[in-house]
Amino acid sequence: MVSGVIAEFNIFHNGHRYLIDEARKDADAVVAVMSGSFVQRGDAAITDKWSRANAALMCGVDLVIELPVCYALNAAPRFAEGGVNTLAALGVADTLFFGSECGDTDTLKRAAQLLENEDVGTSSNIKSYMSEGVSYPSAVSKAYGRKIPDGLLDKPNNILALEYIKAVTRSECGMNVKTVKRVGAKHNGTDIKDGFASASMIREMLTRGEDVSELIPYPTDIIGESPYLLSRLDSAFAARLRSISARELHNISEVGEGIENRILAAAMAESTFDAIAEKVKSKRYTMSRIRRILIASLIGFTKDIYSPMPEYIRVLGMNKTGAALLKKAKKNCPVPIITKTADFKGDSKMLRLDLRATDMFALCAPVSKRGGADFTHSPVIV
Repeated sequence: MVSGVIAEFNIFHNGHRYLIDEARKDADAVVAVMSGSFVQRGDAAITDKWSRANAALMCGVDLVIELPVCYALNAAPRFAEGGVNTLAALGVADTLFFGSECGDTDTLKRAAQLLENEDVGTSSNIKSYMSEGVSYPSAVSKAYGRKIPDGLLDKPNNILALEYIKAVTRSECGMNVKTVKRVGAKHNGTDIKDGFASASMIREMLTRGEDVSELIPYPTDIIGESPYLLSRLDSAFAARLRSISARELHNISEVGEGIENRILAAAMAESTFDAIAEKVKSKRYTMSRIRRILIASLIGFTKDIYSPMPEYIRVLGMNKTGAALLKKAKKNCPVPIITKTADFKGDSKMLRLDLRATDMFALCAPVSKRGGADFTHSPVIV
C-alpha cells in the first residue's frame, strides 16, 4: 500500500513527522504533494521548496511532488482539488492521509457528503449571509447550523479535510481517505508543548533568529537559507499595483465583485504589501484571499491558467523507494513527469506560472536572490 499526503511543510515540524509516521503504518511508501514557493494563506514559504522536500525525505516521505502554484495559491476547494488530482494523476497512492482537529474520518465523511449535496435552501441561505458581508466560510457554518457537528466548520484543518474528501469523491480515483487527529499546538498557536509548536510559531522564531532545533525532527542546517520574507517585495507589489489597470486586475485569480477597485485605491495610498492588504480587508473577503490576490497579480496568475487537472507532475525529491514508485507511475501517468525542468519541451501556462513564481520568490531571500532556480536545481536524492 502507498499513502499520499498533501501539504505545505512550511516548515516541516514534529507534527508533520507524526502525520507521516501514521501514514507509514501498514504502508510500503509515502508520497507527498507539496506547495512550492508560495502558500495557501497568501505568503512566501519560509524557505525554498528543495530544502523543505529534503526535510520531508529525511523524515519518512519517499517521493515529493510539487503542487503547482495555481493550486497552492488558491482557496481551500481548489487547493484540495489540485492536490488530489495531482496525486491521482501520479496513480500510485491508495490512501490519502490528512490531519484534522476532528480526528474522526466517518464524521468528516458525513459532513462532506452534506456539503457536496447541498440543497437549494441551504445555498440560498449562504448567499443571503454573504450579501450581508459575511465571509464564505462563516456563511457556510451559519447556514448548516446543527446539521453539521458544532465547531466542525470553524477549524482550518477540518475545513481542508472536508475539501479533500469532496475532491476524492469527485475525482473517482478510488483512493481511500483517512484523517489523523492533530496533536500538539493549535493551528497558528503560540504555545510550545512537549516538542510541538505550530508552523506559524516556528516561522516567527526563525524570523527572530531563535533556536528551533527541539521543534523539528532533523538537523537545522537542512532548513537552508531562511527566512524568505514577502516584505522584501514591498516595492515590487506597489509598482505592479500602481501600473496595472482595473481590467487587467479583474482577470487575476480570485478577483471579483469589484474588489479590484479597492485594491488599486489601496495601492495608491500605501506602499507595503501588508498595508495594502489591510486597507483592502472587508468582512466579505478573508485576509488570506486578499493576500493571495496580491501575490497572484505580481506573478501573473490569471483566471485562465487554472485547470482542475494538472498539466504535468514535477518531482522535487525522492529516495530509492520513491524512484521505484516514479518508474511505476511513468507507465500510466496521463501527463508528463518532469524531473529536470530544462528537459521539458512542451508548452504549459501552468508551468510558466510556476517558473515565474520561483523567480519572484527568489527575491524574498535574505541573501541569494538569483533567478532561474527551477533550471539549476535537480531533484533532491537521499
